[in-house]
Amino acid sequence: MADLIIDLKRANVKIPPQVMTELRSLKTLIEISRVEGSGSNVIRRIEECLSNLESYLTPVAQEKLGDKYIEVFMRRISEARRREAKVKLEKRFLAGVPRDKHWIRVKLTEDTPLNLLKRICSDLKLDHKVQEDGFLLIYGDDEAQIKKFVKRMQEALAR
Repeated sequence: MADLIIDLKRANVKIPPQVMTELRSLKTLIEISRVEGSGSNVIRRIEECLSNLESYLTPVAQEKLGDKYIEVFMRRISEARRREAKVKLEKRFLAGVPRDKHWIRVKLTEDTPLNLLKRICSDLKLDHKVQEDGFLLIYGDDEAQIKKFVKRMQEALAR
């Protein structure tokens, strides 16, 4: 979808802010699904975002970029939907986190504001640090708490 939007911008098509917000939500949900797995609510919301984006972008792209472009684009979307995502959680070293802790990093954006993430961390008794690269590092003793954090974040973003 991001590639389609870039191509439309190159063709001097103005993209509405709602479409860009939907794209950011889609990217966030995909990241959540990578961490959490294939939860039905996440998958449902990803499909909703994709449908919303497709319903707006497809006719615009067809008009501005042509039928052949749309045909190739829709084939790519179809292949991506069929492809089974295999998620592998990595345990790698991260500076500032004790080795025995479980952690996740979340990019701070308009969709994932710092105050929301801090509140969820506080509720779940997880530690957090704002990092220089614009991420919030969330960590704790229990991997289940990290997964609960992801679920709560997903629920808050779905509203």
